[in-house]
Amino acid sequence: MADKKMDYRVNVRENGKLLSVEITCCGKHIGEIRFADGESKKCPDCGSVHFIKIQHNHFHLTRTE
Repeated sequence: MADKKMDYRVNVRENGKLLSVEITCCGKHIGEIRFADGESKKCPDCGSVHFIKIQHNHFHLTRTE
């Protein structure tokens, strides 16, 4: 996965509950956000913001430039 320019890795607890999302952007690991509505992380290289939007029975991982 080291060759990925942008990637999301979802971490789960032993019981299957979602815990957090690790973010790779511009080929670098930029951090981790908790699985909570509205959580976000900004890439220090390109300025893109990655965020989580949780809805009724699903969630979105979105990147805005």
